[in-house]
Amino acid sequence: MALADVTFKLYEDAALITQFTGPLIIEHQSDLSDGNRDYVLYFGSLSASTQLQTTVNPGVDDITITPVDILPEWVASTAAALDDSIEPTAGNNRRYVATTAGTTGATEPTWPTAIGSAVADGSVIWTCVSETHEPTEFKVASTNAGLDAATAGAGLALGNTLLSGSANAVEVHIRVTNTVTTLGDNSAQPEIGFNINDVTESAQ
Repeated sequence: MALADVTFKLYEDAALITQFTGPLIIEHQSDLSDGNRDYVLYFGSLSASTQLQTTVNPGVDDITITPVDILPEWVASTAAALDDSIEPTAGNNRRYVATTAGTTGATEPTWPTAIGSAVADGSVIWTCVSETHEPTEFKVASTNAGLDAATAGAGLALGNTLLSGSANAVEVHIRVTNTVTTLGDNSAQPEIGFNINDVTESAQ
């Protein structure tokens, strides 16, 4: 069962009043002088007497939240609208924006890596606009202090059984450390998301 099908969600507050619907928009300095940015969200449900467990090995395996790359990959023979963003199927740490809309070709092009360079792909023109943000720019931990020792890009175990109610909300601390030194704006198509493994909600 996907997270969209259960009442457990990410919230901006411990009382679980304001659901976090994203995206988390962060402005970075291209000289990396802004350092780390720390945030905290809360994972829980206000539904009465419900619990969340993994679908496989419920009550044994941990529910885990993990930063993942969500930038779409190039696909053959597919319509691309103006300003769509993609990355090559073999990631090269570059993001490309459709500066001419059209339909992609049958064969993936050879991607230029110089910022501002363009490549024809069927009737689409893709322009290399910036480096990409990667999951390794994110750390997650159950406390702010835990962020120091957290492994960049690794998931956070929330527990094997989560109970509803604001008193049982789980803190998810997030640290973002920008590594991209090129100017760009990906607010229209975010590059990083958080994935939660397959879960099932049931009565306590």
